[in-house]
Amino acid sequence: MAIALSCATNGSAFAQTSVNTQAAIDWRFEGADKERPQFHTQFAQPDFVPGVSGRAWRSDGFSSWVSAPLSLDANRGFSVEVWLALESYPSGYEAPADRLIPASILQQATRDAGFDIFIDAFGRWGFRVSTSGGAIRVQAKEPFPLNKWVHVAATYDPYSGEARLYLNGQLLAAKKTRPAMFRPAMSALEIANSWQRAPLGAFNINGLNAAYDNVKVMGGVLSPETIAANANSNTPPPAARSLVVPETRFAQDLQRPRYHALPPANWTNEPHGLIRRGATWHMFYQRTPNGPYKTLMTWGHMKSEDLVHWTDLPIALRPELQTDDFGFDMKGIWSGDVVTGPGGFAFAFYTSVNHSATFYNPGISMAISDDPDLINWKKAGPLIDRTGVRDFRDPYVWFEGGEAHMIVGAALGSSGGLAYYRCANLASRSCWKRQPPMAPFNEMDVGSEIWEMPVFEKIADGKYVLVANPIGGKVSKYGEPTTRGVYWIGDWDGATFKPDSLEPKMLDVLPGHLSPTVARDAGGELVGIGIVDERRTATAQLRAGWAHSFSLPRVWRLLPDGKTLGQSPLRSLEQLRNGSPLDITLAGSGERQAGDLGRMTEIKALFSSLPTQGTYGVTLAVSPDGREATRLYYDVERREFVLDKTHSTAGTDDEGPHILRGAYDEAAFGKPRDFHVYVDHSVVDVFINDAAAFSFRIYPAGVNSTGFGILSTSHTEAQVQAWRLNAAPVTLDQAEPR
Repeated sequence: MAIALSCATNGSAFAQTSVNTQAAIDWRFEGADKERPQFHTQFAQPDFVPGVSGRAWRSDGFSSWVSAPLSLDANRGFSVEVWLALESYPSGYEAPADRLIPASILQQATRDAGFDIFIDAFGRWGFRVSTSGGAIRVQAKEPFPLNKWVHVAATYDPYSGEARLYLNGQLLAAKKTRPAMFRPAMSALEIANSWQRAPLGAFNINGLNAAYDNVKVMGGVLSPETIAANANSNTPPPAARSLVVPETRFAQDLQRPRYHALPPANWTNEPHGLIRRGATWHMFYQRTPNGPYKTLMTWGHMKSEDLVHWTDLPIALRPELQTDDFGFDMKGIWSGDVVTGPGGFAFAFYTSVNHSATFYNPGISMAISDDPDLINWKKAGPLIDRTGVRDFRDPYVWFEGGEAHMIVGAALGSSGGLAYYRCANLASRSCWKRQPPMAPFNEMDVGSEIWEMPVFEKIADGKYVLVANPIGGKVSKYGEPTTRGVYWIGDWDGATFKPDSLEPKMLDVLPGHLSPTVARDAGGELVGIGIVDERRTATAQLRAGWAHSFSLPRVWRLLPDGKTLGQSPLRSLEQLRNGSPLDITLAGSGERQAGDLGRMTEIKALFSSLPTQGTYGVTLAVSPDGREATRLYYDVERREFVLDKTHSTAGTDDEGPHILRGAYDEAAFGKPRDFHVYVDHSVVDVFINDAAAFSFRIYPAGVNSTGFGILSTSHTEAQVQAWRLNAAPVTLDQAEPR
């Protein structure tokens, strides 16, 4: 029986029902919800995953939300309940905390009406309700839990003027004002979509990346006892099973790689901190977990036993606040390195950025983990500021001579280069001391503004390799010089690197692969994995729902000339081969087709006779009618590799030059004879003579653009072997968070 009460507020009388409630919204996502919620998504269908009971709806973080009409009585008050598993905090602008536009867990709101359960990029969350007496805002004291199912509830009682916020059946916070009618909004109820957008170019960046189940909105006010009982009425499964990205989301995507490592969805960039702990490899990387755009970087994390099959793990490091409005890494966790240090602890060094003019912005910060799985980290805070350099980023760390050594990509004023530091005792945050320049960087630079992602490793007895990625200044993505990795071979005496030549060598014959991270395998071989960046428009990335891929792992070595880096595919990649190879000999001139094994292939073309003039090479991603084809060939006279993408795609999403040329060192690598090519949808990795390497992107639009063969302007003969390859999807870790 309803209990009718009345009171006066600002001269207006209204009635309120204190306990009895009636569900206006009750979504269980089982396909038979009577309210028939409307699912909004840019993909072919909504995502559904295992839920608290039955199935749950999975948002993608940037394009999807659910809505339905909702009418609430201003006099009765209301109650909201929802089960939620949140993978990550929403994205936001790289701006001071008070300029963030929060996301919404659930809302029916405008600026001055309705209600909103909100959350921002730092996990600060709460409940706002508009009343005839003004807005009431209830704020939780602790950040919202991640990677676990939780029960969230909120109520507003107009009779008492009290708004309440609950988590897992427990009252978190409440705020009581004078009695006031609820002021409903005339908009739809929406979950995972804020009432105010946060545009960033083609993107909206304050969506929510989560799984939802059992969403209820009721007229009337639920009692605390009822909310506690509802929270305890289900035993949800591990949230990891619900935060998986369903295969259906990208099932029809012709460009998404299937055996290259990349996050399950959204945006990635440089891998870094590749480290082997026991038999397990861990790789950290730049990640925006909420959409295919770059902002407020976090450190993604994945592991592998063989560098071929990967498991995605929870975000390792994310921007945080130490006070109400400031954190030393609040603007982003940029690239860095992970090493095993004293006591077997793992030490993560990263570039931290904030909004201070003086406090370590940018800075190099450290986090420490004693977790064998490297999931849990404790931040130690900033170590080094940019005193002495104009800008810097991306530390690389190694141990030598009883000390830790760190190099950091830097803007030195007149050129890019490195800042160099040493530390004798990692237990002291103040131990890092700036050293004199380790090399003559102004003479080594290519006209850049700053170097990024340095690597420094012993490559052979008495020889070291220094790798950097110069950017800015005269360097640009599609210009000359082009943004790409460069390296030097030289001598190291423990304090100074003396390159054999001041002129850098190109890490790749053709641009397209950047910023490798390296570590040694059990046999001591040096393995590198880089990023193969997008060469298509931001709008195309938005439509795809993901951006960038990691390269295949490469084994690094010093070639017999003693001055050139050689790169080979990791032998473990052979386990991807599916069945017996196609094996065919092709002779003659012109273009000759070898076969068609789909969009995931490994191709080896061994030329037994090499022309003395003209060109020869391979054709890839060829359509049956020849309208689409990618041509990769060697120009004998010019000693250059040429990538001809003029007819790679009939679509309009690609960008950048369609003809790429790169000098090839025949003296170091030998005349190109062995073309070893891996094709994985839009990503291509190439190895020449098991020594030279490069990677690039293509975007054939045709479903059947999967043929391959060889080409030459004069008579050649080549033995072609090719394998259809299996997919190696990145799996999601099923462990419950500790």
